[in-house]
Amino acid sequence: MFCDDKPVLKPDTSMKKTRTAQRTQQARDTLPLLVQSLIRSGLFLQRELSQVCQHFGLNTNQFSVLNEIKLQGPLSQKELCERLLFEKSNLSKIVKNLQDRELIEITVAPEDRRMTLLIETEKGDQLIDECLRNISQSSTGLMAVLSNEEVLNSMKMLKKLEKSFRRIADK
Repeated sequence: MFCDDKPVLKPDTSMKKTRTAQRTQQARDTLPLLVQSLIRSGLFLQRELSQVCQHFGLNTNQFSVLNEIKLQGPLSQKELCERLLFEKSNLSKIVKNLQDRELIEITVAPEDRRMTLLIETEKGDQLIDECLRNISQSSTGLMAVLSNEEVLNSMKMLKKLEKSFRRIADK
């Protein structure tokens, strides 16, 4: 076709489709490597977190429970199990330990007296605050290689994955 004596060229969509298919296949081939990398990174971060928590006499599960109560306010054991993906029997042991150490209390829910809620004590609140300060300092050093934009993008992607994992766990 000619328009004003100039040929009209159609874009070569087959090249674009081929490049898109190659990128799609490359992404699929990379998924197992991504999962392995996330596992290694998670294990490393868990080890670092464990060292900080040990300094405060906590294990990572106890820290997670205290932190979740601090972030979300009073929670039932059922809600904690769902949020942290813990088994009920494991959570019961953690709660008992934290309660024995006077870091949390069990109280009756004001809106439904049949339900009990876990709340942090003043002692628990102070301990988790100190622990979080140390974790923040440690995290700053560990994540210094990332720009602010990379940190925000990573959080966005990890939250997306976490949401997907929760949907799978709920099935």
